[in-house]
Amino acid sequence: MQFTELTVKEYSTFMSTTPLMSHYFQVKENIKNREQEGSTVVLLGVKQGNEVIAASLFSKIPMFGSYMYYSNRGPVLDFHNKELVTYYFKSLDQYLKRNQCLLVKVDPYWIYKTYDKDVNYKAENGTNQAIVDLLESLGYSHGGFTRGYTTDTQVRWMSVLYLDNQTPAMIMKQFDSQRKRNVKKSQKYGVKIRMLAPEELNVFLELYKETEERTGMLGRDDDYFRQFAENYDNKVIMPLAYIDLDEHIGSLTEELNTAETKRDQMMTHDNKSDKLIKKIADLDKQINQLQQNLLDANELKKTDGRILNLAAGMYFENHFEINYFSGGSSNKYSQFMGPYAMHWYMINYCFEHGYSRYNFYGISGDFSETGEDYGVYRFKRGFNAQIEELVGDFTKVINKPKYTLYQTAGKAGRGVKTIGRKIIRK
Repeated sequence: MQFTELTVKEYSTFMSTTPLMSHYFQVKENIKNREQEGSTVVLLGVKQGNEVIAASLFSKIPMFGSYMYYSNRGPVLDFHNKELVTYYFKSLDQYLKRNQCLLVKVDPYWIYKTYDKDVNYKAENGTNQAIVDLLESLGYSHGGFTRGYTTDTQVRWMSVLYLDNQTPAMIMKQFDSQRKRNVKKSQKYGVKIRMLAPEELNVFLELYKETEERTGMLGRDDDYFRQFAENYDNKVIMPLAYIDLDEHIGSLTEELNTAETKRDQMMTHDNKSDKLIKKIADLDKQINQLQQNLLDANELKKTDGRILNLAAGMYFENHFEINYFSGGSSNKYSQFMGPYAMHWYMINYCFEHGYSRYNFYGISGDFSETGEDYGVYRFKRGFNAQIEELVGDFTKVINKPKYTLYQTAGKAGRGVKTIGRKIIRK
């Protein structure tokens, strides 16, 4: 085995073909992203002959005249291969000592435990405590089994829909009643999906900001999303759920005409049974509701225009999963169920393109009703998304004498956290 700096081509080939879990922060497109944030990037891997068997994208962040090396969701290697893990991290230590590293941080995209949607531990899958123990034996400090969101760490809990050996119909059956009902409502309303081009990012941002203001949750600035849209190329997918009111009005009109014709036919009967009278009464209610819906839709078209943007999302794809990164929706048009239409479309997108995981992504890990994102958890739970707990963060001081000086200088309180705010996103 040989520990070495990799070329972009070597690195990209490995990341696009490896059967291992790898994150969208470890794709080659993130190189430009990190460089725009002011970090130098190095690609550090292990080769066996001409074959790359381990790799990671490290950002070098200036820190006290040296660097903090940070691998965001890396490295990517087989953590069950103790020999490879040991070789990688011992070789990494030697490389970092030669290259002005003060501190190194990694947060591997490896699962610690899995749970069902109701947070029942799946004992049959066991734990990956051995990974934690191995990295600690190599001198790394574990950040702990944390819960909640912070500005200096990645989310450690995720909601994932597993699609292997499933069909869209089978997946739909696993949704709770509200999810099924709302997806079907969006279909009945005629909600459509189209993909936004990078230059249409503002459409996504408008919906994202509206949601941010409505929920009171602090989000990311425009430049953060713009960097991804510009640098990630086709690795970024931005679906927009929208409704064409002309088509919606046409559908309502047709449905109303059908109901009125049916009612007129029923009224021609001379002797109306109690059952028929009840059917006529039910049709009257349906007709009244359709008339009101038609009136509302025509009024909405006058005030807001023909096309209504309902919901939009920013997704990342890699070789094995689709990640739901961020989203936003219009509360004014919530009756059309735009977010449900978007998620159902993207779940089907996974089936069409051969992805085995639909990753709803981050949750806080606090599943109590008082949790900061309990509503988010409940929303994802309704789709039968399973819960994955990741192994977490690991740090190691490489230059101990200089780090002691750094602490003595009174900067320990800011340290990694201050730097982390520049580069780490939830």
